[in-house]
Amino acid sequence: MDPLGMEELQTAIAWDANGEKLGNVTQVHLDGISGRPAWITVGLGLLDSREHFVPLTGARLDGDNLYVAVSRDKIKDSPDFKSVEGLSAEQEDELRTYYRA
Repeated sequence: MDPLGMEELQTAIAWDANGEKLGNVTQVHLDGISGRPAWITVGLGLLDSREHFVPLTGARLDGDNLYVAVSRDKIKDSPDFKSVEGLSAEQEDELRTYYRA
């Protein structure tokens, strides 16, 4: 993914790999080493109130729309981290393993 500004990402609407709308990007998380945007969080609807971490690897921004490279089902089953203040190195590793990113 080309470098994107935080503001562009924070105001984007996320779409999955199949073109299904995920919702508004709620937070952008930086990679612990590079300091570049690496993850976003999205809520997946009224009945699923938790924030889901989604990798930016393979994502593309087209106007206000952010198209990620993973499916809604994969995102829905992702590891659940209660704290969205920042990811620990262990949490990032777990997410990378899960998404193979």
